[in-house]
This record gives sequence, C-alpha cells and structure tokens, in this order.
Amino acid sequence: MERSANSALALVVLGWLLAWFGVMSQFGDPAPTVPESVIERQRDVLTTVLLLGIGCLMGALWLSGRSFAGARRRSLLVAALVVVPAGIVLTALY
Repeated sequence: MERSANSALALVVLGWLLAWFGVMSQFGDPAPTVPESVIERQRDVLTTVLLLGIGCLMGALWLSGRSFAGARRRSLLVAALVVVPAGIVLTALY
C-alpha cells in the first residue's frame, strides 16, 4: 500500500508538470515563416503531452483511493494535490 501511495505522489508531480508544459507551450503565435504542417505537428504533440499529464493525474487519484487504507495521510495529500489546483483552475475559467 505504501508503494502505491508513493507512486501516486510521483504521478501527481509528473502529471502537473506535463499538463503545465502542454498548455503553456501552446500560448503565443508561431513565427510567420514556420510551415503550417510543422505548426499542426507541434500542436498534436503538445496536446498528447497535455493528455498524458491528465492521465497521470487520474492515475494518481486511482492509486490514492487504492492505498487509502494503508497510507491515509499520503492518500489524502495526493487527492488534495490533484483536486485543489484543478478546482482553482476551473473556477478561474468561469
């Protein structure tokens, strides 16, 4: 159980980093000389990175629930590290 809780903590950090990189890299305008195909390919790669980050966060929540009986504090910490920032982002959007 403790291994699941530790893995969940690692997935939270990795998930937020990937999600942040996937979103922040798509801001701004590309240079006018960059071909359209390169822009599309880069957007597809960054969208994949974003989805991997979200997948890591969902996996962390799953592992958190799985390890709740054995490591309550770490399990609740993981859940808070996923839900609280996501809630802040969603309330900022609306």
